[in-house]
Amino acid sequence: MTRCPAGRQVIRMLANNNRKVIDRMAAGSLKHNRGRNLIIFLSIVLASFMLFSIFTVGITYFQMQKVQNIRLNGGEYDAVLYGITPEQREKCENDPDIRRAGILALSGYLESTQGDDTVEAACIWCDPVLWDEIMAPAREWVKGTYPQEEDQVMVTEEGLEKAGLAGLTVGDHFRAGYRDGDGNLMDKEFEISGIWEGYGTKSAFYVSEAFYRQSGSDISEVTCGRYHLDFDKKIMTKSEQDAFIESLDLGKQQALFFTSELGYSLPIFFGLCGLALVTCLCAYLLIYNILYLSVAGNVRYYGLLQTVGMTGLQIRRLIRRQMMILGCGGILCGLITGSLVSFLLFPSVIRALGIRAREAGEIQISLNPAVLLLTVALTGLTICLGSYKPVKLAISISPLEAAGYRPAQGKMGGRKTKKGRLLRRMAWDQIWKDKKKSLVIMTSLAAALSVFLCISTLLESQAARTIVTNHMNNDLTITNDSLRKEDPEDHRDILTASFMEDLEHLDGVSAVYPLLYGQITIPWEPDFAEQWMEEFYAKWMMIPYEEDRSEYQQYPENFGSVILGISEEEFPYLQEVVDTTLDREDFLSGKSCVLYRNGLELTMENLAGTQVTCAEYGDSGNTRTFEIAGFTDEGYYTGPMLGDPPTIIVSESVVRDFLENPWICKAGVRYTQEYDEETESKVLGLIQNSPDGNALSWESKLETLHEVERAQGNMREVGLGIALVLAFIGILNYINTVTGNIQSRQRELAILESIGMTDRQRNRLLVTEGLFYAAGSLLLTATLGLGITYLVYQSMNYMMVPFTVPLWPVVGMTLFIVLVCIAIPLAAGRYMSGKGSVMERVRFS
Repeated sequence: MTRCPAGRQVIRMLANNNRKVIDRMAAGSLKHNRGRNLIIFLSIVLASFMLFSIFTVGITYFQMQKVQNIRLNGGEYDAVLYGITPEQREKCENDPDIRRAGILALSGYLESTQGDDTVEAACIWCDPVLWDEIMAPAREWVKGTYPQEEDQVMVTEEGLEKAGLAGLTVGDHFRAGYRDGDGNLMDKEFEISGIWEGYGTKSAFYVSEAFYRQSGSDISEVTCGRYHLDFDKKIMTKSEQDAFIESLDLGKQQALFFTSELGYSLPIFFGLCGLALVTCLCAYLLIYNILYLSVAGNVRYYGLLQTVGMTGLQIRRLIRRQMMILGCGGILCGLITGSLVSFLLFPSVIRALGIRAREAGEIQISLNPAVLLLTVALTGLTICLGSYKPVKLAISISPLEAAGYRPAQGKMGGRKTKKGRLLRRMAWDQIWKDKKKSLVIMTSLAAALSVFLCISTLLESQAARTIVTNHMNNDLTITNDSLRKEDPEDHRDILTASFMEDLEHLDGVSAVYPLLYGQITIPWEPDFAEQWMEEFYAKWMMIPYEEDRSEYQQYPENFGSVILGISEEEFPYLQEVVDTTLDREDFLSGKSCVLYRNGLELTMENLAGTQVTCAEYGDSGNTRTFEIAGFTDEGYYTGPMLGDPPTIIVSESVVRDFLENPWICKAGVRYTQEYDEETESKVLGLIQNSPDGNALSWESKLETLHEVERAQGNMREVGLGIALVLAFIGILNYINTVTGNIQSRQRELAILESIGMTDRQRNRLLVTEGLFYAAGSLLLTATLGLGITYLVYQSMNYMMVPFTVPLWPVVGMTLFIVLVCIAIPLAAGRYMSGKGSVMERVRFS
């Protein structure tokens, strides 16, 4: 016994090492309370399993998205520079932030082969960095070698078929006519040095460096050079991208484009962080709710321990020891279960469902050691945070208070008796009695539903059927390739009136939209024609306009262009792709026209009221004058050729009135049922059976759909798995909280039964409460959740797809939540009523 400075006596207790006793008590408590501790254990298993699965599947999902981008881009790169000067190339090679850079050079194009005289295939040279490193991840297999000699080519089987050379293989020879970089028509015999398959420009013929050197092409020209850049860092802000572009000092003709993966990397990163945060919040609420109800239910037991001398520190150690045992076992089982599901069950389920196994290949689930550490850390932190408040409650309450402790049911102040249905008012009062708990229930459910809504919306928007489109959303676009020939003698009228009539009468074809074409000249005049040509030469030509001005003034027929005529049904679509509002009557009557902008920096602000005059090619006396009503950048309206003067777009009737015999250069075909394979087979059969069918090409939305689906692989299924897992977390949160809430109210409900409440009325009361919870969570999801979904969607919307909420997933989610919110309270109420008579429940609860 000693004295403190204040004179008070202090009794020093002898140190007693009771850790082993507490360990035995913790083990005994776990065995004694098997049911309650089993719930805690399962909750930890479930939470760690969910986190592990979400992180593992999430990493796999976005790795698959990266694979998709590589496949769609034809290589692993972050930016493409059109045209490259020696100074810019040296700067990029010395830039420490650029991992590698590869050169692609357009060295001409094939115009005919021994099997097809309407070929249109680019001759491309790739340097070793581009071919061997950047493009390698997009290739599936290669036979032979990349061309080394001037007469060698590397092709795909698809490219050979399109060029009329199907059946040729490595070592075979063929003759072809091609245009070099100077536009000269050449004839040459080529040898196939290699064949490859994969993703990228599959119709191109890859040539050697020797071929490029003699072609007359130069990579400094934007029409020839493509410089593919692969950066070390995968996150670049918009300001960093702009600064890099500015540092290159680009010429007026040059342009640098970042791929969607890097161009939107930072917004996508923040969007993913938001999804991860909500996921962790859902897991936290799940563990916290169960641990709070479990520990709070044992407060009386801890009070009794205090009566026999256990200190608050020892109670804290006892509870933490229990949580450590349950946590370690639960986390270990969760990781094992997550591994089994991620690596065994999940791929098996996808294959059992028949999900494009042949096209997409085997599902590759990725395991990252960081996922294990992150799962253990987050689950452990959640256990600590979830048990903090209950532990604090257990050690702060006195033994006398603990003996009569009941979990708080909220506060009820004085209130007036309200009119209305009694059960509905009782349910509403129960919601408001404990606002905090009700808010937790609604928020936990709404959080998971919001994540489900967000991922479902992203999946629906990035689905192949959503991002695949065509001109006017047509199913097929047919093109007369003979009109692309340099020599007018090779032009043929293939899309004739009889062909179009046969096409329109095919079963399954709902509409056909022809695009009329005619050759024109635009005479020189000092206003619009002069301004256009100056801009055109500055943008696209390597020589100054002054060198050709006098020739253009005297011989405008040497600078030909085209006029295009669209049908009246196509006018609404044209209006969508024009930057100004068009007057329908003026356009259809021939008073106004639209020009294809061709990448020039011209706007209607400085051309308002300007007119353009054109003349029929070969008949300068037949002229028409139109008022310029707007510009379009829609590539469909380039016509068979793109001249130096502008391409004029008017109505079909105006072209027929202007020109004696206009031809159809393109035709858009729309099916009665979108993506109808049977109808497409009939249309392709009509094309192939046409006498000049080899001079027709087509762009199929159905074929593009299959290509995108093949590129996406199993991305949609993995994303759907993430959405379902997160929705399951929210449902379990609701089940746990509501059942615990009903169990803590069993005395109250038993008293209500003792004064006359029937089982039916009790069930109606619980169902009404469940419907209030469902309405509250759905209201939060429809407001705050939808707003967050929109922000996340826009941050990750690198495909620029319009925001739309998927109807059927939302309807299904709503019905499912309502059913859950009805079924769970009913099941909990029936379980509670079966635990004994009313008096027993009043006495022992």
